[in-house]
Amino acid sequence: MTKSEIKKAALDAIEACRGELIGMGRDLYAMPETGFREEKTSAYIKQVFEACGMSVRDRIALTGVRAVAPGRAHIVNVAVMGEMDALLMPSHARCDPVTGAFHGCGHSAQLTTVLGTALGLVRSGLVKELDGDLTFLGVPAEESIELEYRRGLVKAGKINSVSGKQEFIRLGEFDDIDMVLCSHIMGQTADAHSWIGHSWNGVLNKSVRFRGKGAHAGLAPHDGINALEAALCAMNSINALRESFRDDDHVRIHYIVTKGGDSPNIVPDDVRMEFGVRAATVEAMTAANARVNRALRCGAESVGAQVDIDDAAGGYLPCRQDRALGELYLANAREVLGAENAEDAFGSHRGSSTDCGDVASLVPLIHPYFGGAVGTPHGNEFDIVNEYAAYVVPAKLAAATIVDLLCDGAKGALGVKREFVPAFSGREEYLAYFRDVLGAAE
Repeated sequence: MTKSEIKKAALDAIEACRGELIGMGRDLYAMPETGFREEKTSAYIKQVFEACGMSVRDRIALTGVRAVAPGRAHIVNVAVMGEMDALLMPSHARCDPVTGAFHGCGHSAQLTTVLGTALGLVRSGLVKELDGDLTFLGVPAEESIELEYRRGLVKAGKINSVSGKQEFIRLGEFDDIDMVLCSHIMGQTADAHSWIGHSWNGVLNKSVRFRGKGAHAGLAPHDGINALEAALCAMNSINALRESFRDDDHVRIHYIVTKGGDSPNIVPDDVRMEFGVRAATVEAMTAANARVNRALRCGAESVGAQVDIDDAAGGYLPCRQDRALGELYLANAREVLGAENAEDAFGSHRGSSTDCGDVASLVPLIHPYFGGAVGTPHGNEFDIVNEYAAYVVPAKLAAATIVDLLCDGAKGALGVKREFVPAFSGREEYLAYFRDVLGAAE
C-alpha cells in the first residue's frame, strides 16, 4: 500500500468505529480518579489494548500501562501517550459523588485519542504496513495535587517522583522511544479545531508547614503562637512580590491551605499549605521560588512561629513542542479540518504547566490542543459537549501523523530525529539534573 492509501484506510477505520470510540470516551469521562489511584482507568485501557492484540504491561509507576505493536520494520518507535488522572473538583456537577474527582482537564479525552489511534492502526492491521513500532502509554499523575499523599508514597518507597512521567523516565520507559505524540482538549470551542505549538511554564511544587503554639483562643490567646497568622503574613508578603516579576518570565504563584488548625477555639499551631511556583524558564522559576521562601520565613518570624519548607516535592520542566513533528501534525490537521480550523501556535506561551516538558527534554514531543469542550479547564463550567470533535477527530490526526512518520522507510520520523537537539544526553543526566535543580527524589 502507498502512504496515501494507508492514511485513508486508517482514517476510514477510525470513522467506522466512531460509535465505539465515543462510547469509550464516555466511559472514561465518567471514571475520574486522581493521580496514582487510577485503578479502574488502568484496567479499562489495558483491556482495550489487549483486545487489539498487543502485548501489555501494567502497574508501571503504580497504575501506568504500556502496550506495544510492532511494525513490519523496527526503524523507530513512536509513542502515543495519554494522561490518566483527574482533578479534585467536588463542586462540579459531574464529579464523582464519593471522591469529588472530575476530569476537569479532559485527560479522559487524551486517553480516548490513544485508544482511537490503536483501533485505527493496530486493530485494523495497518501497523504491519509501517516501518516502525508503536507504543501506547497510559501515564498516571500529571496534575500537581495531593502532594502530601504523593510524598507519603515516596517515603513508603512506592514511587520516587510525584509525577507519572518522571516516574516513567526514571524507570526507563522512554529509553526505547524515539518521539511522542500527546494531545489535550481545551474549552475554547465545541467545534472540531486544533492548535499546535504552544509552550508551557515549568513548575516547582512545594509543601509548607507553619508550627506555632496551641492555647485557648478565648481564655489565653496570649499564651499561644498563631500558625495561621504566620501563613497569612506570608501570603501577604508573596502578594507584595507579584508586580515585581518580569512579564516575559510568566511567573505564577498559587497555593492552598490544606490544614488551617484543629478547632476555632484553639490557637492554630499546625497549618499546612501546598504551592506551585511557575515560570517560563528554570532560572526564573528557581529565582521566584527563592523569593517565595523568603516571604514564608518572614511570615513565620513576624509572629514567632516556625516554618518547614519542603522543596523536594518536585516540579516540571518548561515544555517546548518539537517544530518538525508539529509541522507534520499541522499539515494533517489542515487536511482533515481545513486550514481555518488548524492553527500554528508556535511562539505563543501558556502559564500552565505539564510534565510533558520533562519528556520533551529527552525526545521530540508534540502536545496539540483540540476542540470539543466548553468552559475553562479546571473550572466548574468545563464539559465535553462535542464527542466527535473530542474523541474521533484527535485520533484521526494522530493516526495520520504516525503514517507520515513511519511510511517510506520511516523517512518522516528519521527527519524529525535528525533535527532534534535534546536538553540531556539521556536518562541519567536528566535524573541528576532533576535531583539537583528541581529538588526531586532520585
